[in-house]
Amino acid sequence: MKSIFPIVAALASAVACAASAPADWQPVRTNEIARWKAECKAPDGVVADRAARTVTFLMEATGIDPKDPIEFLAVGPLSDRAYESFGVTVASPDAIASAIESVGVPRGVPTAPSLARFWPQGERLTLTATPYGEKAGAEPITLARLLSDKQSRENGAVLEDPLVYTGGARDEANRPVAATNIPCAVFALYSHGPSILQLNGLFDQSSTYGRFSAGMPLKPGALMEMKLTWDGTSHVRTRTPAISATNIAEVLQSLQSDAKPGTDLFVTPVFDDSVTVARAAEIAKAFDMLDGNGLKMNGVAEGQFFHKAFLPDPAWRNRQGRLFQPFEIRLAADGSRSFTFVDEDWSGDGLDPVLKPNTRAISDWSELPACLAQTGDRGAKITVAFVYAPADTPVTRLSPIVKVLTPRIGTFYVFPESP
Repeated sequence: MKSIFPIVAALASAVACAASAPADWQPVRTNEIARWKAECKAPDGVVADRAARTVTFLMEATGIDPKDPIEFLAVGPLSDRAYESFGVTVASPDAIASAIESVGVPRGVPTAPSLARFWPQGERLTLTATPYGEKAGAEPITLARLLSDKQSRENGAVLEDPLVYTGGARDEANRPVAATNIPCAVFALYSHGPSILQLNGLFDQSSTYGRFSAGMPLKPGALMEMKLTWDGTSHVRTRTPAISATNIAEVLQSLQSDAKPGTDLFVTPVFDDSVTVARAAEIAKAFDMLDGNGLKMNGVAEGQFFHKAFLPDPAWRNRQGRLFQPFEIRLAADGSRSFTFVDEDWSGDGLDPVLKPNTRAISDWSELPACLAQTGDRGAKITVAFVYAPADTPVTRLSPIVKVLTPRIGTFYVFPESP
């Protein structure tokens, strides 16, 4: 079950670090910042050149020691994470995002694990840096020089690749969450939905921690002009193929032709009424093999399961072996339905809790939200549901479960049962 929540360790680490977080960053080179704004006619600290398709923003280096790990290349001025960032921008994340879109870059789609969006989706930008005041014609500093990557040999030189502009998660007013919410990430070095810029790949926070550090020592407050450049070419392709029980070969062939070199192909399949739970597992295996190898499985269509939902670990059937107890939803061969909440009683002397399953019959999937609500505080933190159904059950028969429980439940796994 550890693979369900790889982020748990990262959250624990973040809580531990937050206790020693410094106060909000205070600008160091205020006079130079004012001069740059005046010279560039950029009161917000960012300049957009639509003709050149470039965006330039000013950033103060935090002076972080190259021996220390960093989780952000850049955070906004309201952030309290300077202690783990290479620099702090003068402009807000909102102003930088607006400038990027003003030069024609379309807004992408941020990561959101609860919505099965694990890949950052967006157009590619190149980032370079120039110390403010450097002589004209000085060679720009690449991202691969700004930062050091301890895993470049094993996992690829990702810092040499273009970045992805997702635009970050948005609030109700359609502003970047990063503009006001800590950590106020402009460019996080791990998969972080609110960050407006992302590395092009999968970077789980816990496994990525410690991978990146400063590639060059800079004094606190050293000013850098950070330039983002877009080549004007759209690299993003999205496909939502309709999958039947028999057309997977044709679909994969079509996707292969769409996956041109230099493109990022994002795929969200939709299963029709002919696809059974057993067949869905077979199809999911094929998609899982291709995920990250020519295409990127990202997000779920309304009322559909993410493809990995059909690939649970069989060992998870054993309640005693689980790290925690998800909700259990069953469709029996005779059509009857039930919901089970496995309560954990830790009041005994043993190291493991006593499991107390509480099962109730239901007549319709619409009753599930009430079932979850009745588990009270004990069930409030559970965001995973296991669904058990006969192997020959059409997947669409289970679709209402997703509709009524999303977003309360963010992760589903479907187990095929023998007739």
